[in-house]
Amino acid sequence: MYRILVALLLVGCAISHADMMIKTRTVSSDTEAAPNVQNPSEHREIRYRSGAMRREDSLGQGVKVIFSRTADCNTKTGFLIDPGAREYRSYRTVRFPTIAQLDEYRQKNPQNSVQVESKTIDTGERKTFFGQTAKHLITTTIRSADDENPGGEETIDGWYIEHEMPDTNCAPDYVRTETYYVVPTTLVDFPQIPHLHHTGPLPTGLAVKVIATRKILRKGLPSRTITVDETVEELSDSPLDPSLFEMPSGFRENPELLGGRSGSSPTGP
Repeated sequence: MYRILVALLLVGCAISHADMMIKTRTVSSDTEAAPNVQNPSEHREIRYRSGAMRREDSLGQGVKVIFSRTADCNTKTGFLIDPGAREYRSYRTVRFPTIAQLDEYRQKNPQNSVQVESKTIDTGERKTFFGQTAKHLITTTIRSADDENPGGEETIDGWYIEHEMPDTNCAPDYVRTETYYVVPTTLVDFPQIPHLHHTGPLPTGLAVKVIATRKILRKGLPSRTITVDETVEELSDSPLDPSLFEMPSGFRENPELLGGRSGSSPTGP
């Protein structure tokens, strides 16, 4: 479900601010969490954006930064930083296939193209968040059962304002307008990819309050439900100190940090 919330923070709008800071609180629960895992779990993140520079701080459950990630969208490179160990490693930002590339993949691998239906409704409700009017949009995504998969359903219940995204992955413009990216789903795992048929408005803008629920169906077993509740606690467009995006002095490079290798993406090879 975390992939869904990351995607929601990528989908932006035309309004642009020179600098921005956003602090979020996320509470996750799982009906089948292991006994030794905290459930529900909570963590906070702060994301910064200034020009082509990006930064994301993970605070865990407290106020102390336990991990940071920076990126330069001009060079498509960045650093993963462990403040406690005073270590870092470099990485390349995530690549986003174009729709043409996705279509080509489906044509060459038809067995990996999965039909997924999605629908967004505007409830007509409006609220004010951070001085801006938010729309209440609810998106439901369904994968029907087949011989290999029992199917499932996801719901994203969110409040959206017109505001630029933190975009810590340096996403290209088409990510903000193409249904494949605007309506994320975890019902399909690579090498399969979803072939989305969407109706209703696209849920674009900054989601300031969102509850994402995934219902996993299984043959002969009770369904499993995973819920992620994310709230924007702070949002600022005040100028940022450029030093936020600089590597702290005295840190040493560790190519194996987080089980990776220098140059590899934090979310993939």
